[in-house]
Amino acid sequence: MESKMRKPCVVLSVLDLYKPMFFTPAAFERIRDLADLRIDPDPAGHALAESREMLREAEVVVTAWETGDLTELLPQMPQLRMVIHSGGSVKGVIGVQAYEAGVRISSQTQLNAEPVAEYSLAMIILAAKGIFASRRRYVENRAKEETFWENFPGVGLYGAKIGLIGLSRISRRVIEMLAPFHVDIKVFSHHLDEARARELGVTTASIDEIMRTCDVVSLHSASTPQTYHMLGAEDFAKMKDGATFINTARGAICDQDALIAELQRDRICAVIDVTDPEVNVPDSPLWTLPNVILTPHAAGSMGRELHRLGDGAIDDLANYIADTPVAGEFPVGQYAGRA
Repeated sequence: MESKMRKPCVVLSVLDLYKPMFFTPAAFERIRDLADLRIDPDPAGHALAESREMLREAEVVVTAWETGDLTELLPQMPQLRMVIHSGGSVKGVIGVQAYEAGVRISSQTQLNAEPVAEYSLAMIILAAKGIFASRRRYVENRAKEETFWENFPGVGLYGAKIGLIGLSRISRRVIEMLAPFHVDIKVFSHHLDEARARELGVTTASIDEIMRTCDVVSLHSASTPQTYHMLGAEDFAKMKDGATFINTARGAICDQDALIAELQRDRICAVIDVTDPEVNVPDSPLWTLPNVILTPHAAGSMGRELHRLGDGAIDDLANYIADTPVAGEFPVGQYAGRA
């Protein structure tokens, strides 16, 4: 079917490093079947004459991480109708000015939410089961006394109270993934009313209630000037003894020093995938605290998961050509949230 459609000029403006990471050989064949494919020889800078000529003829440009900014080149790209980004954020790839030029934009933000939700689900289950704390005791003691589990009376996924801060694409997917389990999900979001909460199968709650009552608290808010250090010392001090805090959002949403201070009391646990700064500083206590699981921003797409993003970009291309809804497309009003 796809080969019978019109074949627009599509420029793949992706660095050589990222081509095999995002696109399998089969994916490349699919693009060639869909379009008149041209490969940008200078995706990082678009400075070469050959690159500029390709972009001048392009109806669609497919981009990925570290593709050079196309915004200033828009006046030189009269045929351009769509930019399809294979990553999540389009910041530094195409500016909001594209909409004024009649150019549509899509990205794979929704698909990139999937592995983050999977990571969050895995950590929520392990935390609710008390795996992090019980493993620590088991390893430190190198023994399992008869009363071992009496030290963890509140563990177990069944009936656990799970708190989600922020109603994002990721947290909505986490809610769906938690549906088969018998858990009580509390959600804080300014965008969640009682009716929508009932539809999702959750209850609305304040940050205060979530921090005080939940066994596991998972952060999913966007990082904005308004959410900078949204969670501080008072919030972490309210958490139940033995509770676990999970952050797959952004490090700056938390007062990291306040979180560290609470963790040093050895009263709660934390799973931290993002820090502030992005790469944790060498002398941070987070490296060595025994009640912290620190991971290297591993929740997002990586390895084989990047092929999902590449396939999603090609799906967007196929739907653009077929004049059907493009799953990753977003309007100008959502640009700030995607950048």
